[in-house]
Amino acid sequence: MTSATRLERFVEHGVLSAFDRELALALGELANERSEAALLAAAFASAAVQAGHTCVDLWRLAGRRFVNADGESLDGLTLPSAEAWKDELMASPLVMPGDAPAEAEPRPLVLDARGRLYLKRYFDYEAALAEALLARRDPPAETLEPVALAQSIERLFPASDARGALQRVAALVFLRRRLTVISGGPGTGKTYTVAKALVLLQEQALATGRPLHRILLAAPTGKAAQRLGDAIRDTLASLAVEPERLAIPTQASTLHRALGFQASKPTRFRRDARHPLPEDVVVVDEASMVDLALMTKLVRAVRPDARLLLLGDKDQLASVEAGAILSDIYAGAGQGVSRALRREIGDFAGMRLPEASAHTEPGLQDGMVHLTESHRFDDDGGIAALARAVNAGDGPAALEVLGRGGAVSLVPVAGRRELEEVLGALVAEKLGDLREGSPAERLARLDRFRVLAAHRRGPFGVAGLNAFVAAALGRCGRLEPRGSFYDGRPVIVVANDYDSGLFNGDVGVLASVSASAPLRAWFRGETTGALRELSPARLPQHETAFALSVHKSQGSECSEVVFVLPERPSPVLTRELVYTAVTRARKKVTILGSESVLRHAVATRVERASGLADRLWGTEAR
Repeated sequence: MTSATRLERFVEHGVLSAFDRELALALGELANERSEAALLAAAFASAAVQAGHTCVDLWRLAGRRFVNADGESLDGLTLPSAEAWKDELMASPLVMPGDAPAEAEPRPLVLDARGRLYLKRYFDYEAALAEALLARRDPPAETLEPVALAQSIERLFPASDARGALQRVAALVFLRRRLTVISGGPGTGKTYTVAKALVLLQEQALATGRPLHRILLAAPTGKAAQRLGDAIRDTLASLAVEPERLAIPTQASTLHRALGFQASKPTRFRRDARHPLPEDVVVVDEASMVDLALMTKLVRAVRPDARLLLLGDKDQLASVEAGAILSDIYAGAGQGVSRALRREIGDFAGMRLPEASAHTEPGLQDGMVHLTESHRFDDDGGIAALARAVNAGDGPAALEVLGRGGAVSLVPVAGRRELEEVLGALVAEKLGDLREGSPAERLARLDRFRVLAAHRRGPFGVAGLNAFVAAALGRCGRLEPRGSFYDGRPVIVVANDYDSGLFNGDVGVLASVSASAPLRAWFRGETTGALRELSPARLPQHETAFALSVHKSQGSECSEVVFVLPERPSPVLTRELVYTAVTRARKKVTILGSESVLRHAVATRVERASGLADRLWGTEAR
């Protein structure tokens, strides 16, 4: 069996894609490589990136036999043993070792000592990101002004507020680190803490005569950026702080805009290590959504002397693209801080900080803070308890919480007809007639209720659910879904568009404000309460948004969520996906599907192959 034929067999059975095959064959042609093992490895490295990994763990894959649904071996679908594969790869002109000197001639694949095979671009991204993060281990040079700091701490994080103890620690860590990572689930007060931390930092800078002039707020999507700006603005207002006096911005930017996206060079930005961002402080929300390539470019573009603060939920879904950056950064952090940081901020923290056992010297672990107490959910309602059970991988506990009723429930649906019956009643009740009300009222209705799905395709996926909801509302006289543009159609932007000022994740609605007015697309503007409008013809790439994928829902929240499980388990349906879906809701969660599928999802973790944690923390990270 020739290499091309063998690759074709893997494609025929859906193990590899046609793209993976063509990439492998193209690389083989360029390097004059005919080795079956090398071409298979190249194809699997490509497939790994498409699946969100930064590399493929060849030693785990080696020797695997692929079988059909009946458990029968598929002819020709067996991979080489680890030793045979290694020998072939190290002799291949396609492959270079991971410890090759910098001046070595580059090759398209890199194999490291632990059997991780990378497309070279991703190996370089991972190495560059680790280097840039580790370069931020040392604390900033400036000293503290203790009297002013004590006064600021007591005003912003009073000792009487026991629930805010960890938030106080997070703000102090931010004050004393050039890299801070604050993780926490919904409602733990991440952005609330950051707003106060920015006030604390600027007041301390003013007290020492070194005011910070530029602060950047950013997020991966337009929606997440808007929420970050709103949260900072609201917190500063509650503190009676004048943002202008402290130079704290109340508007956030998308990462692409902040870094200087270039349409002619979409993989490069105007801001990089040679032309860094001018800001003294860079705050990035929803960091779990940022992929390896973008995070590398971001961190390298932050000035070495500036502070970088990453916010996110390490237990949430990772980015759609390659990488699981936030979980990799946390992988070896453990508990506690270095002796130096413990001494420096212990008194101000108002609590005895635990000392790290694995990392006693100042390092990355000093910048890691995980907020644990949620202020959003009422535990009696069940959302917090359900999120904890899912996050712990405890299927029986999750089902027990769902069985109590209250704000969370599981509604079994046996098939498509039963799903449509239950979902049709829900959307008719919650969405009503989306042709009625002002554009702001319609957007508010969409914010209160959201249908989420695990998959994009199929009757239980986003495409099928959107078609069903539109038809169901049409049948009950609450919509007229004719053509691509119709009154009441909700839309989500799926690509950044700088000409229109709309970004990936922005949700809007098509609406006419009167019987004689033309149909317009309405979105929330950057200013609270303001709406933007444009002709539907000017909409960038977009999709109908009665239902969203869980990935697309990241960075947003609504009052009530209906989460539709697929009919059977799939690789996409994981604990992290269920957790993310559940925690999009503030008041109520309804899961439509079977107990068995939910159990399987809660028991299945996302595993993304990556070497970043090892680079940051050493082998103990795994």
